[in-house]
Amino acid sequence: MQTSPSFRRELFLLASLALFTGFFVAANFLGNKLFEFTLFGLKPSHLGLPGETFVATAGILAFPLTFILTDVVNEYFGKRVVRTFTFLAIGVNLILQPIVMGAAAAPTISFTPGVDSQTAHAAYQLAYGSAWTITVGSLVAFAIAQLVDVGIFTWLRRRTGGRMIWLRAQGSTVISQLIDTLVVIYLAFYVLPALVGDPHMSAGEAGRIATTNYIYKFALAVLMTPILYFSRGLVVAWLGRDNADQLAREAHPEDPT
Repeated sequence: MQTSPSFRRELFLLASLALFTGFFVAANFLGNKLFEFTLFGLKPSHLGLPGETFVATAGILAFPLTFILTDVVNEYFGKRVVRTFTFLAIGVNLILQPIVMGAAAAPTISFTPGVDSQTAHAAYQLAYGSAWTITVGSLVAFAIAQLVDVGIFTWLRRRTGGRMIWLRAQGSTVISQLIDTLVVIYLAFYVLPALVGDPHMSAGEAGRIATTNYIYKFALAVLMTPILYFSRGLVVAWLGRDNADQLAREAHPEDPT
């Protein structure tokens, strides 16, 4: 079935918004879980860091994907649309918080053999009851990091004349994710819990997790470079080369000609 260029643009924009918001919401709700791992045998001690395993939040499984989408959307729609995506994703998270907190507080009944209702309720409270610290920390960090990412991406794009997408994508991502990681970990796990009298961990423990998260994100950003080019290829295939180039020019009219 033939579809018009305007329809393809709109569908591309809406699909990007849906994925962007979905990954961000998932990262927030997964962020309360911590897990440990090694990077193909590489341990923190090998890098001069304490510990024999890396410790990270499960949110990093979804969150880096938002930065891939940020770069793709910035490439074809510009920084104004990326900022709109950011504020919409933040708004969705804020709207969902009362629902999640209400669900965590609601009485629990369990029909799972071997798991009584009290145990099920405690598990749910542990997983989602303190999610507000993750959300607040994540929203603040995300807003700051996105503004930094967009600014660096746009500056690098202008400096390179629209060439070397890997440079502007990775350059903006590694810096913005460093800021995001430090802000979200310290706010969510150290500062905010301490302010309300419910400390989760020490500053040192928060620093260890922040370091681990950033090492993971940095490595993932490098490894995901082919995915970035693959995503761009999908966009060009969907929009057509001429329409994709026109969209990019409209998004960045300040580029040198």
